[in-house]
Amino acid sequence: MKRFQRLHPFTVLAVAAAVVTTTTAAGLWWLSCTVIACALIVAWSVGKSKKLIGLSSAIVLPTFASQLMIHGLASNASFGLTQAGLQTAAELGLRTAVLVVVGLLCALVIDRHQLVAAIDLSKAPAQIGYLVAATLFLLPQLAERQRVINEAQMLRQVKFRRGLRGWFQKVRLQTVPLVLSSLEETANRAPHLASRGFPAAQRMTRLREVPDSNGQRWIRHVSVLCVLLLPALLLIPSWMDFA
Repeated sequence: MKRFQRLHPFTVLAVAAAVVTTTTAAGLWWLSCTVIACALIVAWSVGKSKKLIGLSSAIVLPTFASQLMIHGLASNASFGLTQAGLQTAAELGLRTAVLVVVGLLCALVIDRHQLVAAIDLSKAPAQIGYLVAATLFLLPQLAERQRVINEAQMLRQVKFRRGLRGWFQKVRLQTVPLVLSSLEETANRAPHLASRGFPAAQRMTRLREVPDSNGQRWIRHVSVLCVLLLPALLLIPSWMDFA
């Protein structure tokens, strides 16, 4: 993880965006598989491969199943597997897999504090930095609150029914206090933000420094050009054939 902390968060995001857009526009199965394999290697090098595989599988496997149902089975009147349907399902599934795997890899390797600091130090409005920070730290906070609520209900010996009705009962009894606590925190934050004049009228000095260099800036510029130009260059031949 230390090697990625030496990189500017915008550099990682720009390279990831260039890779995803180019791979999606190319539509080549071997290129998608190569990108996924490289992402897994990078995750393995930082000790995040198991987490990446687990999170990606939870999203990619249902996507492949839905694509197979839509294109692989429904393409035939008798709901049988066809080669064209399987090929279409595999191509669309691999494109989605590239987006999911690369996006989750960025979420795992980018330090949240550095990303928020980079946004604050950039020319972006102050509201964007606050929204990104609130979004990034929301899920861990909700998970911790849910754990506390679950432990409190266990101490009170709350009994849940069995089966589907018990599952809905558990969700209801945990969701209501979770939502109410989130609303209470929002109401408590509002006067503090207002008292500090949010959004701030001038730039604030941050103690955290985000590493950056001319080489990384050059990489970001090239990545943005790739995002804008490479997909168009790859799709021009198909557009000409269609015309």
